[in-house]
Amino acid sequence: MKFLVVLLMLGVVYADISTIVTTGKPAILEIPGVKVTIPCSYEMLPSEDQPPIIYWIKGTSVDDPNAVVIFKGYRYWNESLGEYRQFYGDYEKRGAAVPDLKVPSLVLPGISNEDEGRYWCMVAEWSGRQQQGTDADSVALMVGKAESYLDARTDVNQTVNEGDNARLDCGVYYDTADVITWYEGPFHNSDTENFTHTEVGTYKKVGSIDLASKDTQMESDFGKMFVNEDFSLTINGAVIADSGRYWCEGSKLNPSNVELETDRASIELIVTGYLFECNNQAPGLYSDPEDCSMYYECVSGDARTYHRSCGYDGLVFDDRYDYCDWAANVPPPCGTKKD
Repeated sequence: MKFLVVLLMLGVVYADISTIVTTGKPAILEIPGVKVTIPCSYEMLPSEDQPPIIYWIKGTSVDDPNAVVIFKGYRYWNESLGEYRQFYGDYEKRGAAVPDLKVPSLVLPGISNEDEGRYWCMVAEWSGRQQQGTDADSVALMVGKAESYLDARTDVNQTVNEGDNARLDCGVYYDTADVITWYEGPFHNSDTENFTHTEVGTYKKVGSIDLASKDTQMESDFGKMFVNEDFSLTINGAVIADSGRYWCEGSKLNPSNVELETDRASIELIVTGYLFECNNQAPGLYSDPEDCSMYYECVSGDARTYHRSCGYDGLVFDDRYDYCDWAANVPPPCGTKKD
């Protein structure tokens, strides 16, 4: 369950996509043998320029090393080419289906006790691989009898000015969590040879709090952040580089079913600062002095300012040649190349 905060920034058109995935319900209880539809829908803001890649994954989280990938699918740019669908393991033989990739709900016929667990609908922007372009939401599936389960919830996004403190709120419902852990991600693999799993990415632990002992542990890379007793994450003196997607996870210390009793929800942090406008600027590309992975584009005859992303993590804008390249090929301050 997420709550949409609409952001309007005059004069700037953001070309990067923000993806919002919702399942609409925290849990489903059914008896063995019936057909179950696990709902999922998504929204891509400001618009869906390219149909995204859809994943269904079963596990405690999308990056759970023991997670099972159920499905991957997407619509082609040219809709006349149709759609791509692939089921993994025995799900295709069982007759599992995702009938509509525009509303990618998962249909599982004839469920059994082994199907009990947490199901993640994950939607990844095709061309970007930025954190804001990837989101996921989950449903806890119980088979035969009601079980203990968690449901984590956040707002969709929060916007702060550079230098202000940011507070990212989180709620965990239906059963009391023992531990709250915050993550940032996904961070995507720039190795194009591993493209199949690029969308899932990796997640960095920010910090956690044991709700019984109130013991908080923060990772060294996130020294100015703090996890509070009310589950929220505080970021002191936020800067542009802190912008990204943060995930609040609730979990039990001794779960009877680790999938049901672990859940995450994401919130996108937007830190605003330097404002570039194309008024009186010549057409062309301009570096973003506060974010090397972004650049501005001014178009002849178009009064709007386009703020574009370089795409994959690890790419930065090279203002010598007006294109994005790997950081190793670009001199400082954006890159690491030595003369």
